[in-house]
Amino acid sequence: MNTPDHLYVIANTFNLCVVFLARSQSTTILPLVSNMDGPSGTIFVGLIEELQHFIHLVDGCPLPPLHVQWGYHRDMRVSGWAAPYRDQMADCSTRYSEMYPPRRHFM
Repeated sequence: MNTPDHLYVIANTFNLCVVFLARSQSTTILPLVSNMDGPSGTIFVGLIEELQHFIHLVDGCPLPPLHVQWGYHRDMRVSGWAAPYRDQMADCSTRYSEMYPPRRHFM
C-alpha cells in the first residue's frame, strides 16, 4: 500500500476517518463519498521504521490536518464531515509548533 493516497480506499470502503502518522507526513483522511451521516469510526495507521502498524489512540487526541486532496475531490454530501475534527486538528498544530518552534538563524 502506498500511503497516504491509498488510504482513501480504506476510508471510502469502510466509511472511516483514517489518521496516518509518520515522521515525514502525518495527515487525516476522510471518505470522499458516502451516503451516511458521518464516519463510522476512526483508525490510526502509524509508519514506524518503514513498517506499517495499526495503533489505537484515545478519542479526542490531537489529529494532523486533513489531507490536501480531500478538499478538492470530496463529494458535497461529505463536505461538513471535517467540522467535528477541527478542534483536534488545531490542537495538533499548536502542540507541533510548541515542540518544534521555528529555527532562528543568526549571522
